[in-house]
Amino acid sequence: MAKPILKLTTIVLFVTLFTWGCSNNQKVSPEKDLTLPDFSFVGLSEPLADKKNIRVTVHVKIPYDELQFIRESDGFLARYEVSVNIADSEQERIDGTIWNDSLVVAEYQDTRKSEQTALAVKSFIVPAAELTISVRVTDLYTKKSRILSDGIDQSDMYHGDLALGNIMIIDNKSPENSQVLLDRSFYEIVDTLRFKARIIGEHPPYKITYELLVKEEIKKKHSFEIDVSGPIDSLLSFIVPLNDMQYANYSLFLNAQDGKDNHVMTKSNFRVRIKGLNFDVGNLDEAAKQLIYITNERQIRAIMTGTAQEQAKNFSDFWDSLDPSPGTTVNELMDEYYRRVSFSIEAFTVVQDGWRTDRGMIYILFGTPDDIQRSPFEMNRKPYQVWEYYRLGKQFVFIDVTGFGDYRLDHTYLNENDWNFRY
Repeated sequence: MAKPILKLTTIVLFVTLFTWGCSNNQKVSPEKDLTLPDFSFVGLSEPLADKKNIRVTVHVKIPYDELQFIRESDGFLARYEVSVNIADSEQERIDGTIWNDSLVVAEYQDTRKSEQTALAVKSFIVPAAELTISVRVTDLYTKKSRILSDGIDQSDMYHGDLALGNIMIIDNKSPENSQVLLDRSFYEIVDTLRFKARIIGEHPPYKITYELLVKEEIKKKHSFEIDVSGPIDSLLSFIVPLNDMQYANYSLFLNAQDGKDNHVMTKSNFRVRIKGLNFDVGNLDEAAKQLIYITNERQIRAIMTGTAQEQAKNFSDFWDSLDPSPGTTVNELMDEYYRRVSFSIEAFTVVQDGWRTDRGMIYILFGTPDDIQRSPFEMNRKPYQVWEYYRLGKQFVFIDVTGFGDYRLDHTYLNENDWNFRY
């Protein structure tokens, strides 16, 4: 790829921060939601002794920079409202609550820190069933709200005499406070994994086994027995030393077996991530290959040289050199680049991965077209698309040469001579 590609793409990626729909008129712009408070939450369930209900604990995390702060005496004050609603399978409300809270920081720069978060935790006793948890966060100064929902199905929690709650993975940053890892991500290689789960059973002894897998390979497996004289109702805590961790997706399985050979299992996924790397990136090998449109194969080979930790550092160093806002936890350029890669995979995959296609390449390089003209299949004429980038003075024509949606770029329409294509 010619060197001007890197310069051109770096500029263009800032200009076009849009998502693009597949239909002719559908254009979705996420900017309309950027002023709404962003947050994350997780609802974790535990069995109870009555074997009819469960305890659902909802953890809500709000980054400081998602709230509006105002000057208040010697500091800065934010005020917000949190609403939790739990509904059954018919979407009838069965429990919930609303409460207000506030946050005070001493310095203005603290209000802009996304890594600092306000944490809210509420527990509810609800039937063991299929449930929907909805959380609304409202900034009380701007009056703007966002709602997130998630479903949990615990209708089989008490299928037998043995019950096991959700795995609660603990954030290593604050093990003394036992804060739950809300976004299921560690942003560094961890050497210790801490997690908890509640067990209820009637028939001792109880055998507990946990397995930690990455890429379908077992990285850690351990079994032990809890030899008590009778029923058990306990919150189990695990501290697992780790080595040879890597930036990847992990699956944690927890199995329990009682003295009458009843078995139960629960699972949790988490990942060890490079800080700032978009969630859509599956693994480092894939992410490095997808750099082909803004660098060359020699640089990609250099990034993937060395151990897993060295490769991760090379990758981070590459993107740090392009970071438009050094010192922050988010690299906007990297996030936008991999968002485009992810969209290309979803929208343009036919014969090969969408990011490798001609349309994927152009979308990754130049973002959302200002206009798309589509021509369906006609006699003696192949389907085609014309992508217009008025603001950039560019036009690209794609022709479906096979009739199966495999659009190829028609080079006769190109008016560029300062960059080459990669496939």
